[in-house]
Amino acid sequence: MIERRGICCVLTALFICGVSHAEEIRFDSPAEWATWEVPVDIVQFADDGPLELRKFRKEINATLDAHLFTQPTQTRGKVQGGIWQAGSNPTAARRIMDGDLETVWRPSQADDLVDWVVTIDLGRPVLAERIRLVFPDRAGARPLRQFSVFTANGARIQSTDDVFKFNQAFQTTQPNQEQVVDIDLVGERDVTRVIDENLGLDPTALNTFRMVRFVRVRADEKSADAALAEVEVVAAGDNISLGVLARGGSFDNGLLAREPQNMFDGITDTYGNIFTVQSKGGWRESGVWWSVDLGALFWLDEAFIYWQDRGEGLSSFLFEGLQAGSGYQILFSDGRRTIAGDIDYTPLIFEPRPVGAEWNLRHHRYAFAPRKIRYLFWHSLTDTGWFSHPMELMLFSPGYPAQVVLLSDFINLGQLAGDGRAKAIKRLRWEATTPDQTRLQVRSRSGNTLQEFYTFYDKKGEEVTETRYGSLPKVIRGPIDTTVVVGADWGPWSNFYQFSGEAFKSETPRRFIQLELILSTEAPAVAPVLHALALDFEDALVSQAAGQIAPRHAVPNEAMQFTYVLRTSTTEGDTGFDRLRFSTPSAVDAANVRLWISGVEREASAVRVVGDSLLFVDLPEVVRTDSVAVEFTTKVLHNATVFAADLGQEARPDLWQSVEAAERQANLVFLPDLPGSERLIGDLQIAPLVFSPNGDGINDHVQIRFALFKAVDVSPSVRIFDLAGREVMALASSGGDVLQSFSWGGLDASGERVVPGVYVCRIDAGADAGQGEVMRTLAVAY
Repeated sequence: MIERRGICCVLTALFICGVSHAEEIRFDSPAEWATWEVPVDIVQFADDGPLELRKFRKEINATLDAHLFTQPTQTRGKVQGGIWQAGSNPTAARRIMDGDLETVWRPSQADDLVDWVVTIDLGRPVLAERIRLVFPDRAGARPLRQFSVFTANGARIQSTDDVFKFNQAFQTTQPNQEQVVDIDLVGERDVTRVIDENLGLDPTALNTFRMVRFVRVRADEKSADAALAEVEVVAAGDNISLGVLARGGSFDNGLLAREPQNMFDGITDTYGNIFTVQSKGGWRESGVWWSVDLGALFWLDEAFIYWQDRGEGLSSFLFEGLQAGSGYQILFSDGRRTIAGDIDYTPLIFEPRPVGAEWNLRHHRYAFAPRKIRYLFWHSLTDTGWFSHPMELMLFSPGYPAQVVLLSDFINLGQLAGDGRAKAIKRLRWEATTPDQTRLQVRSRSGNTLQEFYTFYDKKGEEVTETRYGSLPKVIRGPIDTTVVVGADWGPWSNFYQFSGEAFKSETPRRFIQLELILSTEAPAVAPVLHALALDFEDALVSQAAGQIAPRHAVPNEAMQFTYVLRTSTTEGDTGFDRLRFSTPSAVDAANVRLWISGVEREASAVRVVGDSLLFVDLPEVVRTDSVAVEFTTKVLHNATVFAADLGQEARPDLWQSVEAAERQANLVFLPDLPGSERLIGDLQIAPLVFSPNGDGINDHVQIRFALFKAVDVSPSVRIFDLAGREVMALASSGGDVLQSFSWGGLDASGERVVPGVYVCRIDAGADAGQGEVMRTLAVAY
């Protein structure tokens, strides 16, 4: 169920162009893309319209984008990153973080030395590796001769004031004459671990860092023409942890690992709480665990955990600050599920119980090969020895997100066209740049109605019933949230569109549509770019068309006579139809087709049969509101066979309007004599059972085909697992509603060839009742 919180809103203001009957909705500008539900901070829109994924950076200068971040304070309210304090010439202080080496900050010679100090607020804590000071050296602007540099992580040391503990990072020992001074940041109680081999990374080189929010530069003596051009804070990269909740992520935790969201907020005054009292048998039983959904699938290759130390920030000096307690493990998942339906986690980081001097380590940096990660799961190794405050957990990426999902608002075609009528939706088109290893996927759904649900709150923000809300005095009533959801007439999400310009896959005509976009990449250095997305629609032939087939039961594989009855309803402006198209389970004899209009048998203008499943009937006249019946003979081979019908018009040859079932299952024919009526899956064929996907063109794929019995409006799935129960691949269907067809070429989800061996094929009909699951084994051999 898709929902939007807040005021009820349906997309009604888009660019539309009309040519004759045809119209177009087009998304190709930031204003139009703004109507979509877009994950915060991972999608961006160029000024000329393209929709792009954000590329997360490594080795950034954290001063240049400090203004994009805000922090709560005790005395100043919420403040942007920038100059926190400048004792002298404060109006020019901003120049030291503007990226322009020609602009400078000059402390006034008239001010006391104690005022020759400037403090930068980066707006968030960063994993800083070094600080670079750039000085001018020209007439009237010379380098500071004697100075010191300090840093602070942003944790207050007074509960009611913005007072921070600064640690010295550098001090000149002789008069400075350099224009560029690089300061490596060496912290205390730090450790860096390289998780994977053959990365070419030196842990010692990576172990130069500090968590920094504030940088202070203080002059230690006055000098003529003293000036500072730029302060650069070189940090590990953009921290993906920031904004998890805003982009739709979530947290969960056990009883003894509380408030994990505080590790992802970029506020060093907040922290998680992990403590244990008495063992209950293990971390799981005691609840010493937490998990996070990052809100999207990212490429990650680095993590950093900052454990609060005794007396740091506002914590108690009695707090022992055991950074790792009895040790911990972090697992990750890209979102795949196990055969039981749980998130399939894989170990990432194992931190053993500290020994000796390792008890003093507080700041853990981890480097590893890039992995696609959406979920993280942390747990202790035991449920004893914990009394800790993890302050921040930072995550870093080598490039673009691995996958981003965007959802359009409900698009009201009738209101966009100005007539309030349902529209015949023809095709979906897009213009995109998709480099190798990137992909753009689009799917749709449609309907005629929307529903609103209301959630009521009192003044304290607690949810109450509508009756209770109505009885409350107005002064203690809170807000009412409106949730807009699809109506009962909406169909399921369509299959993904295979190419731009493909015919609309969802039900049509309809008043409302909704689109889903998925942008993904298998290489973090590249990403797809969507320049425009367009939907073609036009006036429907009739406002509504409903049909039913009779009889509803048949004998398998036996020629039987069927009658399809169609009834339509129209509104002013409907042009009617003079063609019919039927999808039949097997070939029809055109000579035996009969036609009735308004109960009177008529001679069809033409009858054509195309292949084994399409029957075309041209009517002798245009029909708007009369009933139409067509009789033909065919064989039904599968249970719950759909007899689909479409309306057409000779004057509009590229438009086919689908006919809905007059009532639930009115367009289905069942085979009651099929054995095992509880079975939903039948006619299962897997061939070959042993295949060799080596690219020689012989037995490179295994084909999995089956029929769905008595299953309507379901989405069957076929997934491949190894014998350990780990999901290897989820297959895409190329079949229809009844006869399903899947193919596997021996690749896993990352596109790598699987190792030879036996695999489990799990087929799920996707139904709520009945025997809808079958498991078979197949083998890969090379």
